[in-house]
Amino acid sequence: MSLIQSVLVALDMLRLHKLRAFLTMFGVIIGVMAVTITVMISNGFQSYMTNQFSKIGAKTITVVFDPGFRQRGQSMGKMDGLKTEDLKYLRDRCSSLDIISPSVMVPASKATFTDKTLDQPRVYGGSVESFRLNGTELDTGRFYTEEEVNNRANVCVIGIDVKEQLFPKSAAEGNLITLAGISIEVIGVAKKQTVFGQSNGKDVYLPYTSAQSKWVGGEKLNYIQATPKDNVKPETAMDDIWKALMLKSGNKKVYRVDSAESILGVFNGLIAAAGSLLSAIAALSLLVGGIGIMNIMLVSVTERTKEIGLRKALGARRSLILMQFIVESATLALVGGLIGMGIAYGFGTVVTLLTMKMKWPNEAGLATPFPLSAAVGAMGFSAFIGVIFGFYPALSASRLDPIVALRRE
Repeated sequence: MSLIQSVLVALDMLRLHKLRAFLTMFGVIIGVMAVTITVMISNGFQSYMTNQFSKIGAKTITVVFDPGFRQRGQSMGKMDGLKTEDLKYLRDRCSSLDIISPSVMVPASKATFTDKTLDQPRVYGGSVESFRLNGTELDTGRFYTEEEVNNRANVCVIGIDVKEQLFPKSAAEGNLITLAGISIEVIGVAKKQTVFGQSNGKDVYLPYTSAQSKWVGGEKLNYIQATPKDNVKPETAMDDIWKALMLKSGNKKVYRVDSAESILGVFNGLIAAAGSLLSAIAALSLLVGGIGIMNIMLVSVTERTKEIGLRKALGARRSLILMQFIVESATLALVGGLIGMGIAYGFGTVVTLLTMKMKWPNEAGLATPFPLSAAVGAMGFSAFIGVIFGFYPALSASRLDPIVALRRE
């Protein structure tokens, strides 16, 4: 009997005993389905995280003044935060950096235009390069210029929600809005951008020099953002920044330097680890399924004792009997694996469509691409389980004495 004939016989046995075959394969179906779904969801979240970080620039480095990292009792000296002079300091000492941009947060409870009001706008002071660094694009108008930054001009770029609230039926450019008692001219409207569920629609962008002189006072910065040059890794740029800041602070750990890429790596690592752990737990179902296959194959050997005796009496070798029963057990596992893959694929499609309808975690939903390699691996493992657990029943069948087998009722 050839391998193909053995497979056909195995499929015929599945057809003759449908319910028993399904119950036998149930553990394998659940195992393959669970492993595949776990990998699908894990990959979906990793893809989502990568996509969100790409919007703000995966290589973006953020420098924050954080004195909480210093040793207990250690004095900060004259340092009381990041300042405008730190921009030049980092430019002069970190040749690995491309963009260096400041950020100043402006406290403003509302933005007004004539009789219209927008509560709780988010007001940021930045440089000309802040827009490129954060991937901000214009819907209408223009960005402020380097000259306007140097002259501390009262100009701003607003988010789409600010525009719709304050200028619902007219163009925003050229009009003056009031923030904390100071009037500034709108010169542009930014396109809507959503990152981790938070939109820039209520944002107001203005020159950081204007924010410092007219709202905050002094030269303080909330944080500094930077990007490495094209041929420089973020880790190298972060090391350069850290060394420069430690030199400035006298080795006092009063700064924190993070990169979007390193944060993304941590998130993806945690998601992958959780996915692997859940997949390993789900794979236990394959072991249970393998035990079920062994049990049913032992029953099958007992039921088909006369058939085995007849085949051996007609000249069938032990190796052929062994192969037949191993192929049958492997076929059970493979068919169960295919069913599990099909259910997982359908589940992933439903999850994608539902999350798109619910607009969670963003408007595009949670994409759950079918992990073909993981599914094939799980199915291959299930076939391996079938071979391993089917070997003992197959060996028992091949060792039957034909005379004794033919006489058994």
